[in-house]
Amino acid sequence: MVETDRELIVEWRPDDIVVLTLNRPRARNTVSFTLWEQFSAVLDRLEGETPARAVVLCGAEGYFSNGGDVKVPPSRGDGALRLAKRLELGQRAIARLHALPMPTIAAVEGGAFGIAWSIALACDMIIVSDSAKFGAPFLDYGLVPDGGGAWFLSRQIGARRAADIYYSGRTLDAAEAVSLGLASRLAAPGKAVEDAIALAETIGKGNRQAAELTKRLLTTSETSDLATSHALELAYCHICQTGEEVVRAREAFVARSKARAKS
Repeated sequence: MVETDRELIVEWRPDDIVVLTLNRPRARNTVSFTLWEQFSAVLDRLEGETPARAVVLCGAEGYFSNGGDVKVPPSRGDGALRLAKRLELGQRAIARLHALPMPTIAAVEGGAFGIAWSIALACDMIIVSDSAKFGAPFLDYGLVPDGGGAWFLSRQIGARRAADIYYSGRTLDAAEAVSLGLASRLAAPGKAVEDAIALAETIGKGNRQAAELTKRLLTTSETSDLATSHALELAYCHICQTGEEVVRAREAFVARSKARAKS
């Protein structure tokens, strides 16, 4: 099922892969109040149902997003932080995206600037084509990094490299993003979304419980010590051993071994 008349297109595929498309192409897929609200509604479903196999996030018409829509005021209501209300909605959505109990893949064609880069960084993997560019020129607009970008970048490439990017306001191309570890793979031109879906189709190879628990382990490892990680490994290993996936995987391994022995 595909819901197309939206600022966030949602495709619930038969293989349980969910494809989310930022869909404001006339505004370079910049994020609006409506887009964040639709994103929140999708996250409600992703969090509340049986975990999807994977989530792929991309932008319409071959362009990820230019970030926040600077043509529209980011304020709402009369609260103490009303001028940053759109950002607050975005922060909540990005935190929830990062914590989803299933693998998430950002497929970046074209630009990913400002908070859009933070959205991509919140995903577990980022696949880029050679057209991908990343930038966070917040200082040029008299603003500070948002969407958790400083947090994500500092942890992924170190505080000094993150500082260089933010203070210089420079743009990174796809090759540099891959070399720094900010992108997982480089796709052929125009193939980032296709490659992301293909990767999603291989995750776990049917062992969805193991994939979900691996995601939970990886997410927790960002803030836990080794002892805590070991404790979670034990608990998750026990859970896996009680399910059918381990049995099926072992049977498949034995069958392959027997087939190789006969050949």
